[in-house]
Amino acid sequence: MTEYKIKGQSGTVEQVITLSAETPEQVLEYAKKYFPVRMHDQLSVSSDDNEYRELLRKNGYPEHVLALFSDEDCEGDCEAVGIV
Repeated sequence: MTEYKIKGQSGTVEQVITLSAETPEQVLEYAKKYFPVRMHDQLSVSSDDNEYRELLRKNGYPEHVLALFSDEDCEGDCEAVGIV
């Protein structure tokens, strides 16, 4: 199982929880039990062993920046700068 951070934001309120699951999709379903329905569309998932996050690390992205990125953000940045 992989450990994921799930972040939900609604207005100025931000919540972060950590859950374990086999897949990002599975952890999102688990996370919905902990977040109000109004936040379900704003949930983002991140994990330390994401392949795109590792590529960004190897290309000099600082950890404090990576901490702000979801796994989708990491993939998008890799595509945007031509790493993949």
